[in-house]
Amino acid sequence: MASRKSFRRMLGRRLINVVITIFGIMTLNFLLIHMMPGNPIDNMVPKDPKFDPAIKDDLIARFHLNDSLGEQYLVYIWNTVRGDWGISYMASQQKVLDIITHDLKWTMLLVGTSTIMTILMGMAIGAYAAYRRGGVFDVGSTAVSLFFYGMPVFWFAILLQMLFTSHPLGINWWPQLPPGGFWNYNKFGSEFYWDFWLILDMGKYLILPSLTLAIGSLAGVSILMRSSLIDVMTDDYITTARAKGLRDIDILRRHALPNGLPPMIALIAMDIAFIIGGAYQVEIIFSYEGIGWRTIRAIDTLDFPILQFIVVIGGVAVVVANFIADMLLYYVDPRIKIA
Repeated sequence: MASRKSFRRMLGRRLINVVITIFGIMTLNFLLIHMMPGNPIDNMVPKDPKFDPAIKDDLIARFHLNDSLGEQYLVYIWNTVRGDWGISYMASQQKVLDIITHDLKWTMLLVGTSTIMTILMGMAIGAYAAYRRGGVFDVGSTAVSLFFYGMPVFWFAILLQMLFTSHPLGINWWPQLPPGGFWNYNKFGSEFYWDFWLILDMGKYLILPSLTLAIGSLAGVSILMRSSLIDVMTDDYITTARAKGLRDIDILRRHALPNGLPPMIALIAMDIAFIIGGAYQVEIIFSYEGIGWRTIRAIDTLDFPILQFIVVIGGVAVVVANFIADMLLYYVDPRIKIA
């Protein structure tokens, strides 16, 4: 009973912290974006001296840009709570929610695919490196992981794009992959529809950007998994299992892996949270119109409603992922005490 009460108290405190943190993110987001230099209206009207200034004044009044910062902040908070994120400042002037919903599904496809690849391959490489500690595979995989860990993602993306969209050194059999986009628009059109060949074509366009993200993030997962398992495999219960005559592979699978997972839970939670944030460099290089691509466009055009929405959902995703990771760690690792 005492344990349940302490867990409920901890849960209540964490939920309060989550609410306070999200409110702080929203406030800081509003202030930082409205401190950006420039006037978004200048990007919405033609650069023509004969342009009617009354239209510009109408746009300023429509978007409440003449209101004080305090009034804009209150409207921003109220609309955020209601789920009304306004319309984009750009010429299309579509609803922000519709724009982000469209972009988010493509980002989740790209970053979600690469995250699954990263977690599965990284955990397997890290576990086997710990199992073969000091061996050729351990040394080699650690060296390669550290190389990719320090490698700029945008550089690797450009390198892959150059290698697989041309015939390097005149090699005619070298595989050719699309340099960017979602699918072949000339063949299938610009609107998505459920078709086997279209989905197969999308997979071909997804290879390079998802591989770039997966390899760029693989190092952190494999190194953390290796370090976690090496720490676990020096514990007394592992020595006892060896003394009982269990095989090393069984010790690794049944005893070491379950107890080495807690550090991975937090890392996996963060990786999942960053799915919402997008992959800015990769999406720009591969012309993949997801959240990251939309963010860069919004910064260039001072599209405040788009920027506010993207920053808020990215911050909320990280906070919620941290909260869920804390709850999972409490159940997975009984050694964790409730503070």
